[in-house]
Amino acid sequence: MSLESRVLRLMEDEHPGLAGRAAQGGLALLEKLYIRGVLSRRTKETARAVHAGIPVISVGNLTAGGTGKTPCIMKLASLLQKSGHCPAILTRGYRGGLEKTGGIVADRERIRVTQAMAGDEPYMMALKLPGVPVIAGRDRIVSAAAAKALGADVLLLDDGFQYWKLVRDLDIVLIDSTHPFGGGRVLPRGLLREPMDALRRAGLFILTKAGQTTEMERQAIRETLRSCNPEAPVLEADHAPQTFTPLAEWPLVKALSEGEGRPAFLLSGIGNPGGFRKTAEEAGFVVRGSLSLPDHHAYTESDIRKASEQAAGFCAEVIAVTEKDAVKIREQLHLDPAQYLPIGVLGIEMTFSGDGEAVFKKTTEELL
Repeated sequence: MSLESRVLRLMEDEHPGLAGRAAQGGLALLEKLYIRGVLSRRTKETARAVHAGIPVISVGNLTAGGTGKTPCIMKLASLLQKSGHCPAILTRGYRGGLEKTGGIVADRERIRVTQAMAGDEPYMMALKLPGVPVIAGRDRIVSAAAAKALGADVLLLDDGFQYWKLVRDLDIVLIDSTHPFGGGRVLPRGLLREPMDALRRAGLFILTKAGQTTEMERQAIRETLRSCNPEAPVLEADHAPQTFTPLAEWPLVKALSEGEGRPAFLLSGIGNPGGFRKTAEEAGFVVRGSLSLPDHHAYTESDIRKASEQAAGFCAEVIAVTEKDAVKIREQLHLDPAQYLPIGVLGIEMTFSGDGEAVFKKTTEELL
């Protein structure tokens, strides 16, 4: 069970028993210390924040865990690129070789480093967004200077809501509709990265996984957001499956087809394998089984062999993987397709409800 799942379980348990109450009390004490540290750092870093000299748009969230930041920033980069701008993505590059040292993953012409140096998400973004510079590293100020040198006219700050060292022109905050506010408590007692007053900084809210909740539930979320920030628009979106491509042909993509009723086996090394299963089922696949590996898992050929053997045992026709997993399998392994069950890459995109995409595009382009 992941840390997030453990915290959620403890947080939502109204009758935790003696040991559970003691654990909740201990976490509440740690929460106070955490809040004190976050507020102190936020005040200091905001006061010294650096202006990049070109517009900066942050995509982030208030809670720990995934809310769909990567699909959102890729959607934004694509829209800006199509409008004639030159966006650059600044990302931390978690667990990549450039995370500490910093460096250019991709410029406007080519990918410069290996997947291991870039990290999973940065390399995936570079593959999927040719012509968009991707710069990895903890120090986003250094990354901003590198992006400007590459000709960027707007910077997209990946997971940047808690990065206060760089002045932003717009903070886009994603809210997971299924677990919107981390129980209202800050880490480690809840899942909030900082207190709820941080929502005042947002210039645009996007409720993700909107289709997994009722209108009444989303209305309650909107009311909470408006009580904190009455000015920022609130959009609704889902991360819907759009493509399914043989691994050998990816990152070129094929439109999703023939998924309806097709038996599939899921292979993933991500933080939320349950979400991947829901996506596969939404795409029409009949999920016969799955092999879930740790997040950011480094794949070996034995992993593929094991998945293929298990998939065959479940009478699956294809092994489905995420794009994040496809990056590592493609770059780290040289597979003989004849030895394994076919592997397909299930791609998702952020899709907005109603006029959400028009509002999203208008809000961001007004800064440029």
